Amino acid sequence: MRLLVFSQIADWDFGPRLKASGHDIAAWVRPTWEQGPPQAVSSIRTTILSRPKPIQTRQPRFDTRTWLDHEKIPRIPCPNVNAPQFIEYVKGLNIDLIVACIFPQILKTAILQIPRLGVFNCHPSLLPRYGGPEPGFWMLKNGESVAGITVHMMTEKIDAGDIVAQQELIIGENENAGELLQRQHYAAATLLIEAVNAMAQGTLTRRPQNIAERSYFGKKKVADTTPDWNGSARQMYNLLRALQPDEPLIAYLNGHTIKIFDARPQEGSASWGVPGEILTKQSGKLLVQTGNGCLEIRSYEIGPYHGWINRTLQELLLPLGSRFDLAPPATGPTPKAVP
Repeated sequence: MRLLVFSQIADWDFGPRLKASGHDIAAWVRPTWEQGPPQAVSSIRTTILSRPKPIQTRQPRFDTRTWLDHEKIPRIPCPNVNAPQFIEYVKGLNIDLIVACIFPQILKTAILQIPRLGVFNCHPSLLPRYGGPEPGFWMLKNGESVAGITVHMMTEKIDAGDIVAQQELIIGENENAGELLQRQHYAAATLLIEAVNAMAQGTLTRRPQNIAERSYFGKKKVADTTPDWNGSARQMYNLLRALQPDEPLIAYLNGHTIKIFDARPQEGSASWGVPGEILTKQSGKLLVQTGNGCLEIRSYEIGPYHGWINRTLQELLLPLGSRFDLAPPATGPTPKAVP
């Protein structure tokens, strides 16, 4: 079959596996094909500024961009897949199927009707649960132990089409969102290849989603990423995992922004303080009381400082007995991802 792929996944071996199954990729679409600074440059910048690194996801196993260039498959930048010019371009490709996986645009009727056999979408959850744009964040924040992937027929209603294939994935106790998403991408490649082959052979089966079981979560907001010190240490840790490796957990203390990069829960530990109180302190580490257990903060930074300045400020600005704010200041800064 002849396919058009919509995906912005950089570390994904779906392309070569699709070709090995005898299918043809007409083009690969993402909103832009801009490339950030080389990893070496980013590492040098981090070292010079003495910035602590967030917990890193697993190393990439594949470079989609390099493979596409080697295979001379067109890389198409498309900021709007529903634009009339792009729709006309797709009509000229004479494609059988569109495959979408991690693509941040909603496909409307005009483009959904172009491919002869429809559109597959691969969603990183077990639909109908956790529909929406950021299921990994919400699953980890909510303390789920099982994630998954779903291949379904795409319709105009988001994440609501007939299910073609599904696979469960167990979430590791200390796994972060980036690590989980990488595993989902590679599992998705296998599931999608099987679905494409079944479509080509005429053996594809479909089942409608049970809408009564549907849950939907939108894009995370600042309030969704704000730590609740009255909650449990495990809930705090789950929130950190849900943000890593791209963002720290942002907390506030006496008007200062504290970026937490690494922490572990101490559940069932003795409580002798109030939620948010710093109980013990070592170089670069804190033990903080929560509503249930303690959070051992292993790496943190007082924004916007770095390096030796930050280490000095940690000694001066966070004395024992001081207490993290239970809510962010009304005019506080908006949390941002740390490069």
